[in-house]
Amino acid sequence: MTVLGLAAGALGTLLAMAPLDDAALRTALDRWFDARFDVKPPDVKSLAAVTKGRSLAEIEALVRGGRASYPPPPIAPGELVDGLPLQCDHVDYATTMSLQLPKDYDAAKGWPLVIVGHGGNAEMSQERAEATARSYVREFAEAALAKGFIVAAPASARGWMWIGNSVLLSAISKLSRDLHVDPDRVYVTGHSMGGHFSWRAGLYFADRFGAVAPMSGGYDYVADRSILALFNVPGYATHGRDEPYGIADHNRKMKAWLEEHRFDWTIVEKPGGHEIFADEVPRVFDFCAAHPRDLYRPRVLARGGGSMKVDAGEPKKPSWPDHTWRSDRPIELQRFHWVELLPAKAGTPAASDLQEVLAEWKPGNRIELTTSKVRELRLWLHPKMVDLAKPIELVINGEQRKVTAKPSLEALLLPARALDDRGRLFHARLDLKITTDRELPEPSGAAER
Repeated sequence: MTVLGLAAGALGTLLAMAPLDDAALRTALDRWFDARFDVKPPDVKSLAAVTKGRSLAEIEALVRGGRASYPPPPIAPGELVDGLPLQCDHVDYATTMSLQLPKDYDAAKGWPLVIVGHGGNAEMSQERAEATARSYVREFAEAALAKGFIVAAPASARGWMWIGNSVLLSAISKLSRDLHVDPDRVYVTGHSMGGHFSWRAGLYFADRFGAVAPMSGGYDYVADRSILALFNVPGYATHGRDEPYGIADHNRKMKAWLEEHRFDWTIVEKPGGHEIFADEVPRVFDFCAAHPRDLYRPRVLARGGGSMKVDAGEPKKPSWPDHTWRSDRPIELQRFHWVELLPAKAGTPAASDLQEVLAEWKPGNRIELTTSKVRELRLWLHPKMVDLAKPIELVINGEQRKVTAKPSLEALLLPARALDDRGRLFHARLDLKITTDRELPEPSGAAER
């Protein structure tokens, strides 16, 4: 019997008997990650025996190196296939996706992945949604082959709001188990409704992606200041000069704002209307290739309020059946790279609900935080940011503290398991109590290193 096939209790007993080689340890780690919905709270103690004698850096390298093994790919390298089944992790919605692999795909290394969001509307039939996804992925297939990307287009007959976001995250999870996807080279693009989807992927899930590339989508994200979230993710957006629905005007307004604030964004206006501009598709892949995710970027902006989780959908459309969300599997919204906001205590007035943090790590083991309406805060730390063997100089709203952060297996693995993201690896966690407030400066300048 393999380690993967053992029951949870037997696994811990066996692993306590002898150190594991790299292959067996990878298999044990895979089993632990794959049980994220089945075993709660996660049993980190069972991994202590598995990893005995291993440094956190060694374990991190094994996790980053991918799974111990991958199943045979569902399609051949270079092939484009439609209709692959996809079950949402968070809600009882099942759909399909189209998928194309690079010509030289080999599971021995990690590959970049682009998710394509199709257009249409939130009341399409399932049949029409799947047909639309099939047509959209073919707009990107040639460039994906030329640039060496996996490309996938899930179908959503529920639009691209919260059920759609579950489709997105569930697709990434499934593809990352079936294929060797590099977790730091995952990207989102899409056109029309899929353009809105791509903008929102940057607004809600900036730390999941290396970059986002909306096409002919978007609303006025300046007016409600949600555009601030794009500080955390680069983007390459395109739109036509003669778009419907005010899309061109929205993009022009956002372009002016993003350029004024020097965010790492490019917005290109093309002659024409509501279309996928074929000459821009290869440029989208080039932009993505130049922007791998940096989870440890020096500057991060965190903004959130309420429960900061989604375990119920948007209002039901007349044509939809009833859907049941898994309350034990919420979509989390409180993590921003290495900063995690904690929901305010029950009864907090709405006026005090929006929490904001501008966080920056600097050379010399120094972290500076400017916070507003934040009383509890969690920082996830990595040796690329600070030397964890030394005291950290922490400055919160101008007040200095000396703190230490103890490396642990829990800090290394729990965030990765919680979000099913094997690139989300830290070495230490720092929990803070904050009693002061300071108005945040308007963020400016690219957040890239």
